[in-house]
Amino acid sequence: MTGRLVVMGSGELAPRLVATHRAGIAASGATGVTILDTPFGFQENADELVARIRAFFATSLSLDAEVATLRHPDAVTSARALATVRASRYVFAGPGSPTYALGVWQQVGMGEALRAVATSGGTVAFASAAALTLGSHTIPVYEVYKAGEQPHWRPGLDVFAVVGLGVPVVPHWNNAEGGTHDTSRCFIGRRRFEALMAGVPTGALGVDEHTAATVDLGDDTLSVSGQGAVTLWSPAGEESVASGESVPLDTVRRHLVGGSPAKAVVNAPPPTSGDLPTAGEATEADALLAWVLALEEAAATGDQDRPALRDAIVRLVELSVEGLTDPAERVGPFVELVLDTRRRLRSMGDYATADALRDGLVALRIEVRDGPEGTAWSLRH
Repeated sequence: MTGRLVVMGSGELAPRLVATHRAGIAASGATGVTILDTPFGFQENADELVARIRAFFATSLSLDAEVATLRHPDAVTSARALATVRASRYVFAGPGSPTYALGVWQQVGMGEALRAVATSGGTVAFASAAALTLGSHTIPVYEVYKAGEQPHWRPGLDVFAVVGLGVPVVPHWNNAEGGTHDTSRCFIGRRRFEALMAGVPTGALGVDEHTAATVDLGDDTLSVSGQGAVTLWSPAGEESVASGESVPLDTVRRHLVGGSPAKAVVNAPPPTSGDLPTAGEATEADALLAWVLALEEAAATGDQDRPALRDAIVRLVELSVEGLTDPAERVGPFVELVLDTRRRLRSMGDYATADALRDGLVALRIEVRDGPEGTAWSLRH
């Protein structure tokens, strides 16, 4: 396994953690980002938040971001989102409500999809509310801190089980917004957190704000970046891993689960959904046909991967609409012609007309980015 699990305590769109995103993207070979909008999908400003996240990845990392939307899922929306996630190399989710996200994700099997991404070489980078869902247990922070419910757990997605860490994951570990009252441990405070942990047979992984814990499945290590630390909490005591430090996962397992268990690797039988050609790769029908035939053969031998079969159905329907040729290849010559005209206008000082051409391209969902090395463009999905 060569994938990564990244937990960001907060500050996921701040400059301090850009390097962490960049490292996860480089390690996975991602050429784009998949955003899960579920944690904040119930909010009235959900579209604004999606736009903000997409702008962050475009500006800070020069990557386009696709949204695997799961706000109010039905069978079709869920199938499409899961197919997108399983084919992704970098999956990101952030603030919102962990319990709302869990209510959707557990219903559609998102935990299995995220484990498949991590165990096939991809990176799962979750922050704040989304990070809470990755553990074995989830703190229902809004229900406890805002609505006054008694402290209790909700079952988590248990994605960290793939590295033998079936433990709660707690972002905002060092939060101090309460001032006169304790809001550490993701706003519920030390007292209520330790009371909750009395019913859990393991320790917990705590991640400070503006800090990231990166678990590398290939190196079997946990490394810390950002401004704070990661805390390995257990009833026997706490150990802190500072920013810039790295420790073997065996050390983490010994402290949190009382031993060094074998990693719980999720291995789907070949072929997996990661083999599914994307729109850019499926330039020939033979590539997709070979993939579907391999699935059919696996089904005939009783080695059927149902998620992969679902992904194949989703992709076939998409291709029946969009075709096998990358749309960028079809419109590319026309876009370059417009951009060449725009460059000429700018060189003559006619910036108003040049800007009008750019606005026209943007209206057609063609993103234009000017940089020191020239102008780049991409199609927005």
